[in-house]
Amino acid sequence: MPLQLIETTDPVTSLVRFRTSAVFEMMISLQALLKPGAQSTWASATRAALPPALLRELAEVYEPYFKGSLFIELGVDFADQDDVPGFIHYVRHLAPATFMFYLVGRILPPDEIARTGLELEALRAALLASPYESHCYCTEIPLDQILEDVPAFQNRLADLWLWYWDIFFDSQIDDLRPHWEKALSEKAVLLERLGGLGLFEHITGKAELLPPLPADHPVTEIVFIPLYLTPRPATVFYGYGNITVLFDSERTESRRVEVEQNKAQATALCKALSDSSRLDILRAIAHNGGEMNGKRIAAKLNLSASAVSRHLSQLKAVGLIAEETEDNRTITYRLQEDAITGLPDLLLDFLYH
Repeated sequence: MPLQLIETTDPVTSLVRFRTSAVFEMMISLQALLKPGAQSTWASATRAALPPALLRELAEVYEPYFKGSLFIELGVDFADQDDVPGFIHYVRHLAPATFMFYLVGRILPPDEIARTGLELEALRAALLASPYESHCYCTEIPLDQILEDVPAFQNRLADLWLWYWDIFFDSQIDDLRPHWEKALSEKAVLLERLGGLGLFEHITGKAELLPPLPADHPVTEIVFIPLYLTPRPATVFYGYGNITVLFDSERTESRRVEVEQNKAQATALCKALSDSSRLDILRAIAHNGGEMNGKRIAAKLNLSASAVSRHLSQLKAVGLIAEETEDNRTITYRLQEDAITGLPDLLLDFLYH
């Protein structure tokens, strides 16, 4: 058996569990269709492949509820995270008060929710009276549309998921598993090096665990689940002894380095393009067939040779132009259009990762 050296440990380390989940990936992927972010290419191709009627139903069912974020906690207590049809059946047949228990963030027990009669004002009052009211965002959305007929909404949500699963997402799972497994392998190495609390901070940015909810349910497990199609770096929800962390499977250490490099490159390009004279130089080169020597640039723009040389050096340093020498004497500067057209990708990659 290979030797494993644990460099850092803490009481949190023993609470860590790694898991994959087709259930959460399915739910989150529908959010990605509405808010693609880094998954814009996948979202565009998938939207083109899905029936327009399904996309209309998705918008109607998901959009009013934080683009489906309200439904995510429905998956936390389901045992077999690979059994998406089983999960859909489970949600369809939840008692209405239990269904609402997950939708309001598990801050009110199902029996308290049942005592409100599932009436909007009574439920709002109970939520606002809860000591965990600050954890609930559900009062900001049209709960009345669900409470009018909770079983009908459960069926509508389950029907949407089953439709999407049967005609499309079931076929995606095998392609997603390698991404999940690679991410978990990397996080296992980080757990050995950083310990449980260090891993939690590394993924979520939070230096401390979330407080117990309810107060008499201390945390007994922290479950890390990688998702390929998540539109955000991490999503955390907790309660009843569990903390679940859904994280971007592609947010690896090498990707972190790449994203920082993209940020630096985008910053340098934006700085180079922020100067009017340098923009004029690029425009002059573009209008001259994409290449031009420094002497002609200076004459055309009425700039000194030293000013042109300084600007050309800055443009060359960030890859906006390339330098070519002819006859070992004349230096020609060629416009690098890829550097300009690639700038939006650099920015978007940084913004969404």
